[in-house]
Parts: sequence; structure tokens; C-alpha cells
Amino acid sequence: MADRPRRETGRRGRPAAEPMPIVKGEDQPVLRTPAQPVARVTREIRRLLERMAATMYQADGIGLAAPQVGVPKRIIVCDVGDGLIELINPEIVRRADETEAAYEGCLSLPRVLAEVERPVSVQVTGLDRHGRRIWIEGDGLLARCLQHEIDHLDGILITDRARRVVHLPPESELRVVFMGTPEFAVPSLEALLRRHVRVVGVVTQPDRPRGRGLEPAPPPVKRVAEEHGLPVLQPQRLDDEVVEQLREWRPDLLVVVAYGKILPPQVLAVPRLGAINVHASLLPRHRGAAPIQHAILAGDRVTGVTTMWMDEGLDTGDIILQREVPMEDSVTAGELHDRLARVGAELLVETLGLVAENKAPRRPQDHAAATLAPKLAPEDEWIDWSRPAEEVARRIRALDPRPGARSVWQGREIKLYGASTTPPEGAEPVGPAGLGGASPGEVVAVTPAAVAVQCGDGPVWVRFLQPAGRKKMSVKEFLNGYRLEPGARLERPAVPAAGGSEHGDEEGN
Repeated sequence: MADRPRRETGRRGRPAAEPMPIVKGEDQPVLRTPAQPVARVTREIRRLLERMAATMYQADGIGLAAPQVGVPKRIIVCDVGDGLIELINPEIVRRADETEAAYEGCLSLPRVLAEVERPVSVQVTGLDRHGRRIWIEGDGLLARCLQHEIDHLDGILITDRARRVVHLPPESELRVVFMGTPEFAVPSLEALLRRHVRVVGVVTQPDRPRGRGLEPAPPPVKRVAEEHGLPVLQPQRLDDEVVEQLREWRPDLLVVVAYGKILPPQVLAVPRLGAINVHASLLPRHRGAAPIQHAILAGDRVTGVTTMWMDEGLDTGDIILQREVPMEDSVTAGELHDRLARVGAELLVETLGLVAENKAPRRPQDHAAATLAPKLAPEDEWIDWSRPAEEVARRIRALDPRPGARSVWQGREIKLYGASTTPPEGAEPVGPAGLGGASPGEVVAVTPAAVAVQCGDGPVWVRFLQPAGRKKMSVKEFLNGYRLEPGARLERPAVPAAGGSEHGDEEGN
């Protein structure tokens, strides 16, 4: 039985015996012929049990019957997470009246899931490896696994009992280690799980202090991984111990989505097929940790997502697929982040399908056309009101929703969101030079919908404000508690203070 529930099965003390080839296909005679009882438990039978267990573990299964390795004997092994069970001449002696339907996979039927209704509990008797009679009470997954494997001994496959059969895509056979950390990576991980890709492990950043209490909080990818019962690794460094764990997972492929660290050569060398990355730009444009922010800062009219084969450089690997995403003048980094995360997940699934069929292209990047998108520094969060209005508006949107563009008003820090050079509906437009020759940083208009602040060549309209230590507010909410009038000044400090930047290398790379 295949391990489709994707759970850690606690397979300690894995047998050192040599695995055996698994017989595959509905029409194989050995899978369709009732197996013969074992007359006597010999050394050869015990050796067969060891090799069957090794085969099951190597294939990530939770059960295996001897006919599945070409031996027509009534022998099964199971491990649903509570330790290895070996049974010779097993027989079901009691079945519960209550039944339950669930999907099962089978190591002999790759890329097939069958919905099978079975009793929720059974009692099974048989011989152990020493020829002694034992009884096993099986509930839940163990009951299903025992019934599945004993069916094999009678020449019955899950497709014979199925209420419904689902044929899985080629990528479902890939063994994948997923490396990612923030919200941007979550849609990609969830897309792999929906496609039944074998995510054998997840590597993410360590828990970080969050919130006012600075309590350690798990990264978003860890939360999703734990919900699905996936093994999670959170190393401080990608050292030899991490490499050894990756080797134990035996991945065909590393899938990297906003992990937040450069992968060293020894990590890239582990997977059989290589490593692929989902990057939130149309490479070679905007290589680096903050492609979403830099696409807005640059005033790009179109951006997108790239999947690429990873090498030792910074986003320099060969391109597999790309998909363009148009950018409106008003888009914020948060809005673009969510859009690109969804597109990236879709493109990743398409890419894995090509990888599974050995059809994934390798298109070298034009390195001469590359631009860089480094992580924004805290000083980049402060607005220089002497810059052109369009440039200021883009910077505010590039820092929206976090960490927020910063300025100083009445000696206190204030953050700004929702910027545009176009006044909101119903607001009086302000001329290119502001009102009455206003200087950069001067408030030139205040409405319940937006505040206009003079820049180097005209005003920028800001729709949301956040005083230090307070929540983000609409202008109308802000005016209920603060007095902000035309003539007030927003300034950039002479020596900008360090900020709490949270954007960049864990968001869109």
C-alpha cells in the first residue's frame, strides 16, 4: 500500500537487506493469482521478510505483500507509523460492521488512487517470523492497510473494489524536498500537495520573534507542512548535518520558493534531477531578494514569474518557464505579492510536469541584460519628498503593506500607504507645482479620502496613515484624532533611524 496520507511513519531500525523490484501493472499474473500458504518458517522466509520491509521503506509505502515482489507466498509487512508488522499466512478473523470509504494508493499501481470502502477495524491472526501464532487488532489506517495487503494475497487489487478511481499526474511520482519560508511560498507547497507530489521533507527558516511580545512564531511554510504531517527541518545553517538529512530523504528534486538563503554546492548536489526555483520576476530582470519591490520602484509595466534550474549563482540558472503579469499604476507590493504567489504556484505545477516527463527546457539567461533587486535597507524606507511625485508614489506602494514608507510629522514618525499621483474621486485636483509654490514635504490638500503632499514636481495623494505605535488608519479615521491641515510638513530626518524591515529575501525570491 502506498503512503498517500503523507505522514511520518517512524520507521526506525530500517532493515539493511537489499530491496527487491516491485511488480507493477493490473495484468501481471503474480498479482492476479491467489498466493500459496507458507508450510514452514525457514531462514529463507525470514530473509524474504527483511527484503520486503526494505523494499516497502525504500518505496515510501506503508504495506507490501509478497506477490508484489514476485513471490506467490502468503506473507505481508506493514508499518503505519507504530513499528514494523510481519505476518505469515495472515487471516482476517473479525471485521467491524461499521465501514468507511477512503482513497488508497498501491505500490504496484503507480499514479492510481482508488476510493475503497472497508471495515473500520479488523482482527487478524497469523505467524510471526519465528513461526509463533499472533493476533493483531487493527483500527483506522492499520485496519485498512492489513485488508489491502491481504487482498493482494487473494489476487485482488484496489481497482477491483474501487468506487472511484483517480489517475494521478506524472509529477506525483517525484520525490521532492520543498524549501521555502514566507507566505509567498505557501501557494506553491499547497499546489504540490493537491497534485499528490511526494513531498518527502520541508526545509524552512527557524522560528522568529514576532509581535509585541516577541514570542517565537513558526514561518508560514512550517505551519502548512505540519498541518499535512510533513517532516520539517529548520536549520540555522545549511551544514553537513543538513546535507546528510537531505540524502536520507533521497529527493529527485529540490523545489525552492523564497527560502531566504543561498544554497551551497553540496546541497544542490543532493537531488537526482537537480533543483528548481520559483522567482518573482521575468529573469534576468530583477535578480535578487526583493524583485517585487524593485519592479514597482522601477515603474515596470509588466512583471511575472520564472521557474529556473538552480546553479551556484544568484538567480543565474537556466530558465524553464516564464509567465507575464501586467502591473497597474496603483498596484502595491502586497497586491503584487499575492498575485505572483498564485501565478508562481501554477507555473511550478506545470514545470514539475515537464520535469517528470524529462521535457523541461534549459534556456540560458542573457546575463548582459540582468538587473539586480537587492533587499531594501531600512534607510530606503524614508521618503525623500524632493524626488518626482511618480517616483515617491512608487516607493510608497513598493513598501505597502510592510514595512511601510516612513516620514516625520510634528517630530514623530508616521507611515504612509496607498499612494497615487491621481487625486481620489471628489477631491480637488492640485496643480503640478502644488498650491502657492509649496515646497517638498508640505501638505497641500486634506480630504476625508486622501492627503496631498508636495514632491519635487507635484503632489502625491496618500490614502492611509499610521502614527508610530498606532494602527493603520484611513485619512478620515486619522482626522478624528489628529489635526492635519494644509501647510503642515512631512520631513525626512537628516540621519534616518534604522527600521524594522521585514520585506525582501523571504518574500519574492
